[in-house]
Amino acid sequence: MEQTEIITPAEQPAPKTTFGTLKTIRKLMDDLHLDPILGLVAPGLGDWVTTILTVPYIITSVFTLKSLPLTLAIIYNILMDCLWGTVPVAGDFFDFLHRGFKKNCKLVEGFAAKDPKIMSEVKRKSLYFGIMIVVLIALICLSVYYVKMLWGYIFDFFQTSN
Repeated sequence: MEQTEIITPAEQPAPKTTFGTLKTIRKLMDDLHLDPILGLVAPGLGDWVTTILTVPYIITSVFTLKSLPLTLAIIYNILMDCLWGTVPVAGDFFDFLHRGFKKNCKLVEGFAAKDPKIMSEVKRKSLYFGIMIVVLIALICLSVYYVKMLWGYIFDFFQTSN
């Protein structure tokens, strides 16, 4: 009698459309620099749009590749981008250099291809990513608070000088 091999969902190859979508987002946001351009043209709104476009990376890491360390690494990259995005103008220049979509795409592709170097590095740094996610969330909250307070002072200054 012939044995059949059982393949778990985590071992099944991801649909090509999933990776095609991630690559398209990466090309638009990092290669064509739409991430920093949106941040400069529509401050705040551009940062929200770019953050929303990272959702497919998280969905792929959680539901397709089923990797907690990969998900933590992707969320870490997203939050680094968000933190810099809270700094007016300087954050947009950071987006030209950081290329978070490219980093996340490389991580997802590496995990899908079972690249031992990428898998080992992400797994080794997973505790670091988990701790840094908490730190980054706190820093983002503080940064948003202080930027909002600064804009309030600037607005009040111009209101009282009239």
